[in-house]
Amino acid sequence: MSKLNRLNEKIWQFFSSVDLAVALFIVISIGAAIGTVIPQRSEPDIVIKFFSKFLPMNLSLNLYEIVSLLDLNNVYHSWWFTFLLFMFALNLVICSIDRLPNLLKSIKKPTQPYPESFLRSISTKKEFIYKSKRQEILEKMLNLLKHNKFSTTLFETSQGIQIYCSRWSKSRLAVYLTHFSILIILAGALVGTFFGLRGYINIVEGTSSNLAILDNGRPIYLPFEIACDKFEVEFYENSSVPKAYRSYIRIIEDGKNVKLNNKENFVVEVNEPFTYKNITFYQATYGFQLTEHTLFKFKFLNNEKEYLVNLEFEKKNKLPNTNVYISVIDFSPALGVDEEGRFFTMDSSMINPAALILFEEGNRKFHKWILARVPESWQTPYGQLKLTEVWGAQFTGLQFKKDPGVILIYIGSTLLCVGLFICLFFRPLRFFVFLEGNKVIFYLPTKKESVLSEIDKILNKLEGK
Repeated sequence: MSKLNRLNEKIWQFFSSVDLAVALFIVISIGAAIGTVIPQRSEPDIVIKFFSKFLPMNLSLNLYEIVSLLDLNNVYHSWWFTFLLFMFALNLVICSIDRLPNLLKSIKKPTQPYPESFLRSISTKKEFIYKSKRQEILEKMLNLLKHNKFSTTLFETSQGIQIYCSRWSKSRLAVYLTHFSILIILAGALVGTFFGLRGYINIVEGTSSNLAILDNGRPIYLPFEIACDKFEVEFYENSSVPKAYRSYIRIIEDGKNVKLNNKENFVVEVNEPFTYKNITFYQATYGFQLTEHTLFKFKFLNNEKEYLVNLEFEKKNKLPNTNVYISVIDFSPALGVDEEGRFFTMDSSMINPAALILFEEGNRKFHKWILARVPESWQTPYGQLKLTEVWGAQFTGLQFKKDPGVILIYIGSTLLCVGLFICLFFRPLRFFVFLEGNKVIFYLPTKKESVLSEIDKILNKLEGK
């Protein structure tokens, strides 16, 4: 054999090695685990802030340099992760090519009688002594084996009749179905990574937009607009922790509302995404932003009568049934009080919205903070004034994803489940039956309890039990 042929053989053995498959699988799993821990495709300050929770700042900065060098904050799009997936796929293909021909040959190869010495070497065996004629017991046994889905091949030898019994021998091919399904899943993941879209779009309540930002910072225009008619947040009782938040949206295309299933209004909330034109939108975040569309809604209770009062920012309106004019001169989405009793905004989210109201009655003027979630602040000299809603001041942050490889992942996952099911529940089984004199001997190359139990049932029926 020439040196070139020996080199080619070593390279082939390396790529067809099961050890290589295991090593690649471990490294890919570690890389995927890192990708779930370290914030992906985020700004440097976010990653550094993440590390600073566990390490001093100087170490966090040094660690970020390593992360950036190895692209660990963009694992699934990094060159090395893609290379590992390619190597794993190549290993699967070569393993299959290397082993499949021998397997097909063994399945197609005609069965030959085994030497008696080989049968005697099998440790597990079951014996049955019959009293009826050999032909009768043989026919009865063949019928029982066929009933239990065994295929049989008979050989007449000088010592007696040898029967080769097998079941589900072709199920060994299912392992190649799992190999093929993994390749399809990997192909789907790569297609989604390099040809898909992933980003976010922020829409102020009461407006519409089609300007989105991809994860890499590149702006794109969606082929349709999304209008956010309303955004709402529910909080746990006596808490600033959001319980649920949702966006009420419409899809606008060619200047018209799009109808799906006779509906043109849709709700997007956490764990309930919305899909249109293969683009899936997820409720991701929200925030506060005053605009010209902002409207402050109040309930005014005076002399046991309730009135609705709507105010635009810094525009006066008269309180019903009074000579008092009010206007909103300041606003905070989350008003807090420091140790010295001074008001400050503690968060940019609408945790505890509050409006600073200017009251004007003739020459008399004064102002007061009205907090939506603090009933004590609703009392005024003229009646109870409750802030019920701030409409048009919040924006919803929708994350979106378009993954053209997802259909391949679904197909691959289905095939993988089918292959694993066959491998687990239709395992190939073979054994030998030998009729010698007035004895029936079952030679079993396995000690599995399920197989032994099945053979016992056949023996019991042969005995007429």
